[in-house]
Amino acid sequence: MPIYEYKHTEGFSGDCKEVQEYFHSIQAKSYTECPKCKHPLQKVISMPAKHAESIKDKMSDKNLSRLGFSKYVKSEDGKYEKASGPSEAPSTLDRDAMKQNLDNMGVE
Repeated sequence: MPIYEYKHTEGFSGDCKEVQEYFHSIQAKSYTECPKCKHPLQKVISMPAKHAESIKDKMSDKNLSRLGFSKYVKSEDGKYEKASGPSEAPSTLDRDAMKQNLDNMGVE
C-alpha cells in the first residue's frame, strides 16, 4: 500500500505535524480533513522513497561494524567465529563456556 503525504493548509494542532503521512490504497479517496485534528489537508506530490538499499545492504558486515554491532557465524556445533564487529568484541563464542559463565553468575 502506498504512503501519501498530506499538508495542513490552515494550521494544525495537537499531535499533528504540518506534513502527515498516511497509508491508503490507490482507489481510496484522498483525505480533505485531518483524521486527528480535523483541519483541512491537501495531498502533496513528492519524490518516491528510496528503495535501493535492501536488507542485504543494511545487514552487510561493513555496515554492522560501522554501527558497532558484531556478527558471528557458526563454525561448528556450539562454536561461533566473529565475521565482523569492533575489535573489543570476542573473536569466538562457545555455547558451553557461555552457559557455564551464566550458571556461575546465577542467571538461568
